[in-house]
Amino acid sequence: MSCNNIGNQFRGKETVNASWKKIPDSWIKKATQFTYKKPDTTLLSEFAKFIKPDTLNNPHAMHVDPDYGFVFNIVRADLDGDGNDELLCLQGWDVSSPSLCVFKQVNNNWYLIYMEEIDTFYNSPTLYIANNYSRNKTFYLRRVYDHGSGIYIDGYSFYKLTNNHVYKCLDIINDAHIYGWGLYLNQSVKSTFEFDGDSDDDLSVDYTYNFFPGSIYKSDCPWCAHEDLPLINGEENMDYVYNNKEHKYKLDIPKYENKADDLTAEKIACFADFGNDSLFVKAFRRHIDTTLKIGTPLQKKILRKYLSLVDKNKTVITQ
Repeated sequence: MSCNNIGNQFRGKETVNASWKKIPDSWIKKATQFTYKKPDTTLLSEFAKFIKPDTLNNPHAMHVDPDYGFVFNIVRADLDGDGNDELLCLQGWDVSSPSLCVFKQVNNNWYLIYMEEIDTFYNSPTLYIANNYSRNKTFYLRRVYDHGSGIYIDGYSFYKLTNNHVYKCLDIINDAHIYGWGLYLNQSVKSTFEFDGDSDDDLSVDYTYNFFPGSIYKSDCPWCAHEDLPLINGEENMDYVYNNKEHKYKLDIPKYENKADDLTAEKIACFADFGNDSLFVKAFRRHIDTTLKIGTPLQKKILRKYLSLVDKNKTVITQ
């Protein structure tokens, strides 16, 4: 890779942000030639020196294996449509807390223009670049927030590089479920998404959700759940349209979509907030009231008890 892209030769002097960290061409060249054939923390050690007084989280500093858990993964792409490639990099001493770094060449010099620590669960996040309808290509990553017996959350974070500034545009849940854990209300939420690339820069997300009771019978164990007894459930496709002024993918809900079971931003906010029953009831109140009218006798019985308990506690437990 040439460290002096030809596109820069025909552009005027650009403003260099004082907060950017200048990165030597030699490090950029080694980073783009990294072969992944063997553990090598040289690049991480050098990078840590360049960014001082900032640092890279290193929970394994005293580990018997100095190369334990490190991650270095780099992607090259023109993110802002200026004809020159930027570098995306996930790097760190620990796969569970690497840094997302964006490097850009300005005035023939390389700079670190964005760095964010990405906390994840065990495995390193995965980087993607979308071929969306925009000169400012959306890049995004998937991370696991939590998982264990009866609990799992992962999701996507979306970013854009615009006028030499990196913006986080959207966070969505990919899979969020909890079974048991003493909660009266359990849930299973999944989503799929795609970029609509015909003429607009927007994101289409399909949500499938099911809220169901946990341990409710005397014969139930504390970890029991009744996914086959949905209290509030549904499936709906939602559009997120990119707003150039706010640098966000904004939820776009037509005014005619105002039925009790239509999704809203408030409802979607409940998908990863396990045990926040007061928030759930507030967001889904109309949907709940509809189920109380047309639901099965068992659904009505369980929901009435649930609502009476929510009036007393923010989080309703079965124990």
